[in-house]
Formats: sequence, C-alpha cells, structure tokens
Amino acid sequence: MNFLAFSPFLAYSFLATVATLIFLLHLLRPRALRRVISSTVLWSEVIKAHKKRHAPWRWLLSLMLCLLIGLALALALTRPQGIGPAQSRVVVLMDNSPSMAARTRDGETRWAHAVDRARELIASTRADVMLADTMGRAPISGFVRPEQAIAALDELSLISYGPVRLPQLPPHNEIEVHVISDGVADYALPVDARVHSVFESADNVAVTGLQTRAFATDPLRVEAFVQVFNASSIPKRVRLSLRGGDRFSVAQDLQMGAGELIDATFDITDFSDGVLAAAAVSRDDAYPLDDIAFAMVAPHRVRNIVLVSDGNTRLEDSIRSLPGVRMTTVRPAAFDDGEPADAYVFDSFAPSRAPQSGSLLFGPPPVAWLPGDRRDVREPVVRDWKRGHALLDGFAWSDLRVERASLIADASGNIDELVHASQGALIATGRENARWIAAGFAPQASNLPLQPGFPIFLGNALNWLIETETVVSDALGAIRIPLVNAQVINGKGEPVASREIPGATIFDAAQPDVYTVRANGQRVRVVANVLDPRNSDINLTRFGSESTAERGISASSRIEPWFALVALALIFVLIEWVAYLRRIAA
Repeated sequence: MNFLAFSPFLAYSFLATVATLIFLLHLLRPRALRRVISSTVLWSEVIKAHKKRHAPWRWLLSLMLCLLIGLALALALTRPQGIGPAQSRVVVLMDNSPSMAARTRDGETRWAHAVDRARELIASTRADVMLADTMGRAPISGFVRPEQAIAALDELSLISYGPVRLPQLPPHNEIEVHVISDGVADYALPVDARVHSVFESADNVAVTGLQTRAFATDPLRVEAFVQVFNASSIPKRVRLSLRGGDRFSVAQDLQMGAGELIDATFDITDFSDGVLAAAAVSRDDAYPLDDIAFAMVAPHRVRNIVLVSDGNTRLEDSIRSLPGVRMTTVRPAAFDDGEPADAYVFDSFAPSRAPQSGSLLFGPPPVAWLPGDRRDVREPVVRDWKRGHALLDGFAWSDLRVERASLIADASGNIDELVHASQGALIATGRENARWIAAGFAPQASNLPLQPGFPIFLGNALNWLIETETVVSDALGAIRIPLVNAQVINGKGEPVASREIPGATIFDAAQPDVYTVRANGQRVRVVANVLDPRNSDINLTRFGSESTAERGISASSRIEPWFALVALALIFVLIEWVAYLRRIAA
C-alpha cells in the first residue's frame, strides 16, 4: 500500500516524528565519566600540545547524515509506488485474454490476482485513471476518478476468445502506463510501460484436434482422429475418452512428455450418429476450457438410392460402384413421388412435385419447384467454381467440357450457384422440401462421366443430400449463420443471446459446445471448439518462468522506489561510518 498517497497526513506526521527524534537525540550529551588519577601533570601536558577541536559544523554534519539515514528508511516504510505527481494521469491496462483464466497454486486465477493488483494500484493514486484492457471490452473510456475506475474494474470480465485489441493511448510522455498481465498473449507493450506480472506456471492438457470420417474402403465404418497436447512443463498421465449418446464410450490412457503432441485414432462405428465428445482428463489441470472438444457424426448405414432414367449405363455403373449404396433404377414414366429413398438421381427428368428426400438432377426440364431462369448455351466454358464447397472437392472442374447446357440464373437469392460459366451456373443447389442439386446438362452431353473424379462428385453429392442438417465447425467467438430471425440454444437446451444483421444471425460461442440454430423450419448445428495449440500453451510467457513472489504477486520491470530509498540509506550509513572513523563528524 502506498501510505503516502493513501493517508498523507499520517505519512508526513510519521516523517516529522522521525526527524524530531533524531534531532532531540543529537541534543543529548553523554554523561561525563569521573576517574580518580594520581596526578594531572601528564594530562596538562597533553592539553598544552593539542588545541581543542570543537567546531559547530562537525555536529551539523553528524546531524545531517543521521537525518538522511532516518528519513530515507522512514520514507521507504511508507511504500511509495512512484505513481507520479498528483496532477499526472495513469493508465491501467488489464490483460483479460483467455490464458488469464489459468488457476494458480492458491486456487485463484491469474485474472483474480490481476484484479487485486489493479485495485491496489488505483487506490494508491489521486490522479485520473484510464482503465483499459487487451480485448476491447472495458466498460468505460477516457480518464475518470480512481473510485470510478475501481467500480469499472468490478464490471470488467475475462474473455475466452477473440484477438487482442489494444486501445489507443495518449502520448506516452503525458501518462504513466501500468500493464498487468501474464505475458502469454502476443501484443506489443506500450512505450515505457511498467509491467506487473501475474504469471505462474500451470499444468494444462488440451484436446487440440477432433475429426470423424468414414473409412476410405468402407463408408459404413467410421473412425475418429483426436489430437492431445500437453502444455505442462512436466510429464502428465492423461485419460482420453470419447463419449456419444447414452451408451457409447471408449477410452485410452496416455503417458505424455512435457510439450508433447499425440495423435490417437478410435473406431467409433458402434456410435450410430449424433454429438461425439472427446475429453482429456489429467491431475491438477489449471485450464479447463480446452479439456473437451465436440464433433458431429453422420449416420453410417446402407443408403437406398433411386435412379430415374431411361437408360444411362455409365451413370448407373458409377452410382453402383459407390460403397454403402443400394441402387434401384426406375423409368420416368413409372416414377412414383411417394417411393421411399434416401436420395434420388434424375437423368434428364424432373418430377412435377419436389421429392421429400434429396435430389440430384442432370439436365432437368423446367418445373415449377426449381427456381431460376434457363438459358440454352452451346459449349459453355467453366469460368469459376465455389472452392471449398463439400460438393466440389476432388474434381478438376477446369477440365469439364459440355456440348450444350441450360444455364441457371436466379436473382432472388434462393439458389447457390456452384460452378459458373459466362452466362449462368452449370451447377446450382437449393432447397424445396429437401435439398436439391441441379446440373444444367445431361451426363452424356459432357465429358463428366469420363473424368476420374466423377464417382467422387457423385459420392459428395449423395452425402450432402442425405445429411439431415447443416453442420458448421468454427472456433470460439462471434459466429455468423445465414438464417434470419433465428433462435440459438446450447448443448444443454439453454437459449443463447443473438443479434440480427441483414440476412444473418450472429451469436457468441463462449465455450466449446454444439449449438443449434433454428429459423423457418431450418436447423443448423454449430460445433465450436478450442482447437489451436497456441491457445492452450498457457506457459509460453515473455516475462520469465515465474513471478518474483508466490501466488502471482506483481513484479515490476522498474526498481521500486522503496527499494531505492533503502539503498540510499545504506549509502549514507557508509558515509557516516567513514566520517566517524576519520574523526570528521562529531
């Protein structure tokens, strides 16, 4: 505590008392010692040979040195913090980035220690204070009185996601900046900032990767890839477990070295579909945010596909070659809208009503439920395609050649154009009862069936059509979903606050979970995880391995004023000692 700023009257009274006591002690003269000697002749000769050495400046020098020593020690006891003169302005910059949530050995978090240190700093000054933070969430801006800054400090919270965003600060020669941080977040410290470290090394084991996919040779079997990271400075024994639904569970014990990454693979075929959670459990884990990750497992079973065609051998063979597919061929004249199927493939035909299951249409004629205008074009050239879309992976679309096509164009925004020619879309998607994919050309009017990637495209298309819901994977933070007036709930069924923007809904995913977004009969599942090892490396600090005191108490980058005063007092003691030995001071 800076007692000089906290209670100036008491501090100055203490200094005055010390100075008065030193002065009064110097006024005291030692009592004369009486000794009986046999003769004064010897001492008389000594007095005659040596003049009396008594001068006032000797006494004043001794008094001055003692005052300097006493006042320096007394002033050090008041613990001045060096905040500066009363008219200066102070900036307290709080690091509220995710790593500050790590627990220290006393059970508190780094953030809790940072708040205590900030409260102490603000209470020790009478200057105006600006409270700022590294995540741009400070409840006030500008300089306020210390009591207002302390009230705002109680409203400032730790943020579990997002980039570091330092505020704009006044010129450094007009302010004194105090940074309270663990040194893990990557940002440039303000010029001449005084750093208070609350870093303390902590154990942390994180799930930094989780993916599920079908076996390449057997789509009815599914495996999960899990990556685990030991961000601790010591080896750790880790229990890695996967759980799904009420019955599926599998686990493995791992012995991990400090800083080690381990990839583990699990066969999860016995888990039919739904939310899969991977958790890494270890002793004394100080950062629980990254201990769990989620993924969605798609249904894996034999899929019934109905091909409606007058006869297309290459298309039939390509669909039949897909693993996990049972295909039935039906003539267009015999097609029944109610015929059950997981997905339909229409060759140069489209039913009058939209099917209840997903549809892949090649060269469909105009029907009412397929939106968009048609433009017949000979030998259209592929100009671009929607890279990264799940339907288009694994096929060289620049090699596609089409003799004639009915290009699709729609300005209403109801369709998603995937493969573009100069005058419209060669392939587009939309939804009417169920998802549909429309290619504006018949397979035999192109080189599509001759391409090695044709079966891959068919597999991608059927997987996309059969998916019962859209799944989006993202990191923690603000997530944008292109649904209007949507409601968001978390994995526990609790509502999550959201905000509307034109054409979309935004919500904040503050922790790993599977969020459900619903609007107008549509549903999107959002899987949010902490999967970046850099976010889990909570011991990667720029401030050294430990703070200078237990429990993360502050360590300043400058010498504390009280320490300098003690050193100055020792220097004066040395000067006084030399003066005494040399018989300079009285």
